[in-house]
Amino acid sequence: MGKAIPYGVHDVTADAGWVSVGTDHDTAAFAVESIRRWWKADGQGDYPLASRLLITADAGGSNGHRTRAWKAELAALAVETGLEITCCHFPPGTCPAPSSGTKSSTGCSPTSR
Repeated sequence: MGKAIPYGVHDVTADAGWVSVGTDHDTAAFAVESIRRWWKADGQGDYPLASRLLITADAGGSNGHRTRAWKAELAALAVETGLEITCCHFPPGTCPAPSSGTKSSTGCSPTSR
């Protein structure tokens, strides 16, 4: 039987969610591709004057603070989009659920300015 790997993005400003579902592994490349797809589909249209992207994430898994691949993939996304990307990690076990009452699968919340 196959498996589904969800990766969620919660746009705090719009209080809207985006979920990408993979079928292989939870990797840094998959996590950043999910953010990239959100940016292309919604983010750049909703925030056309944005020059920065703030990402809050939990401290484990594919988007963990020690994962070099995560940092490299985010750097590549920054170059591709021209955005200054900052990522802040919550300590393990403290990542809050979005205000809408639903929790994204990773607690990752990009906020554009």
